[in-house]
Amino acid sequence: MKSIINKIQGHIDLSFDEMQLAMNEIMTGNIDDLEIEKFLLALNEKGPSEEEITAAASVMKEKSLKFKIGDGNQIDTCGTGGSGIHTFNCSTASSFVAAAGGASVTKHGNKAVSSKSGSADFLMIAGADISHDREKLLNVFNKVGFVFLYAPLHHSSMRFVMPARQRIAQKTIFNLLGPHTNPCGAKKQIIGVYNKNLLKTFSSVSKNLEMEHVLVVHGEDGLDEITISGKTYISELKNGEIMNYEISPKDFSLKNRPLAEITANSPSESLELVKGAFSGKSSAVQDMIALNSAASLYLSRQSNSISEGVEQAFALMNDGSAMNKLNAYVRESNL
Repeated sequence: MKSIINKIQGHIDLSFDEMQLAMNEIMTGNIDDLEIEKFLLALNEKGPSEEEITAAASVMKEKSLKFKIGDGNQIDTCGTGGSGIHTFNCSTASSFVAAAGGASVTKHGNKAVSSKSGSADFLMIAGADISHDREKLLNVFNKVGFVFLYAPLHHSSMRFVMPARQRIAQKTIFNLLGPHTNPCGAKKQIIGVYNKNLLKTFSSVSKNLEMEHVLVVHGEDGLDEITISGKTYISELKNGEIMNYEISPKDFSLKNRPLAEITANSPSESLELVKGAFSGKSSAVQDMIALNSAASLYLSRQSNSISEGVEQAFALMNDGSAMNKLNAYVRESNL
């Protein structure tokens, strides 16, 4: 491990095999906390390469508690987080709209790290049981078409890196791995990233990991979502090809709205904003959910384009379908 750390400190990228070796040692508890800390800090200083992220994700996927749900055609909306902008739980809300539109969703997520409300916090305040009894999860998925996979319960090997991560108290490569490690093997995903420079890297990593259709998104305002306040940069992987382009609210006949209108300072505040949108209340929150839901509907082939998906998403919120889907998930998760 010392030679690997020295190599990274010299700003030399590790090979795929070297990164796999290092991650295997770390995630089986064979490396002490101080060495892990040095490894992570050196990697931060150098910046992880596409090959290093791919290798690390492959190890994390191998060591995760895998769960056979769906056939790979389900979608995930797990992003990196880390934008530092305290918005409502857009990706989680969008998952329910997509599920209401016929998409199968295995949503991977966690409690808040950089935000005021993580997906797990949001769902718990809504009354859901997010524990991971496998029979229950399967029943919920079969009945609702949506299931939440609470990351710590599926990635137990992460316990070996938590002390070092907590001491470092900044983003590390592990913040980049969650979106690539869905425990149910989802092959389609919208991945929000906190840094524009990660767009092409993440679409390339997704290709390396044999994902089928992925939209990697970053708002010009810094959001790791499709934003309502301005342009969103997208790197799309589809049929083995990567395309890079931009969209903006005006492309869908929507107005740019300020970030202040989509801010939430707690899970309960986030839930109230989402319930308002799901009740048909026109707002920046509803517009932003529509944009992000549209991407999920497009990925799941429930719509032919993001533009078509926007219209569908508004209809699913305004007719009560999205609210019914959220309520059904909360109800079934508690049975």
